[in-house]
Amino acid sequence: MTLVVLDPDGRYAADCPGWLAGAGRRLHLVTGRAGVHPGFTRVTVVERYDRSTTAELAVLDAATRTPVRAVIALAPVDQVRAAGLRERLGLPGQSREAALALADSVAAHALLTRAGIAAFPRAEVRRVADLYWWAHRWGYPLVIRPRRGARRPVIARLADEAALRAAVASGLLPADPAVVPSLTVEPTVTGGVRRDADLPLAGVLPADPGHPYAVETVRGPDGGRLVHAVRYAPETRPARELVRAQAGTGPQSSEVV
Repeated sequence: MTLVVLDPDGRYAADCPGWLAGAGRRLHLVTGRAGVHPGFTRVTVVERYDRSTTAELAVLDAATRTPVRAVIALAPVDQVRAAGLRERLGLPGQSREAALALADSVAAHALLTRAGIAAFPRAEVRRVADLYWWAHRWGYPLVIRPRRGARRPVIARLADEAALRAAVASGLLPADPAVVPSLTVEPTVTGGVRRDADLPLAGVLPADPGHPYAVETVRGPDGGRLVHAVRYAPETRPARELVRAQAGTGPQSSEVV
C-alpha cells in the first residue's frame, strides 16, 4: 500500500516520513520542487505544478502500479485536486464538494443556501453587466474580491456608479469577453467579523480533523448572524495531526452529509 503526499514546494515533505513512521506503507511524494527528499520511497517532480493536471496524472499513474491507500495534502492549492483524486480512486476522506466549499466562495454560497443557512449576499462576476445588475439590486457601496483563494482580499471598492465605471476602465475585467474573470461582487461588510473554527454547518461541512475549516460570520440587517466565508484553516491544527488524520493513522475524516 502507498500513501501519496502532494506538496507544491516541499515545505511539508521533510516532516511527513517522521509523522507517518510506523504506518507500514510506502510513501510517494508528488511535488513541484526538485531536490533530495529522504524518507520517501518514490518522488515525482512535476513542472507547472499549480497550473496543470500533471500532479493528478502522476497520482493516477502510481495507482496503476500499486494500491494507493490515501492522498495527503495540506497546501490550499491541493485541497480540491486531492479530493477529486480520492473520489476517482474510491478512497475515504474529504469529498470534492466539501473541498470546493472551502476553496471557492461561490460554491460555498450555493451549498449554504441549499442547506438553508443564512449567508451574506455574494454573486459571481462574469461581465460588466453583472456589476450594474447587482448594484441595482443591492445598491452601493460594493466590493470586488477574487472568487477563490485562502484570504480573498478586496481588490476594488465601488462607492458609486462613477467608481464602477472607473474600475472597469482601469482593467478590472478582461477585455476579451471569452475570458471569464474569477471575481465576485458583494455589499460592503459593516461591523466586525467573527471567526470560529469548525463551527457546525449542517448539510454543508462536517467537523473533519484532517481538513479543518474556519467560519466567518457578520451581523445581518435583522441582527442575526450571516455566514460571510468558510475557509480551509490548517493553522488551527498541528500539521502532524492533519497528515496522520488524512493518512488514516489518526482521527478519521468524515464525508459531507
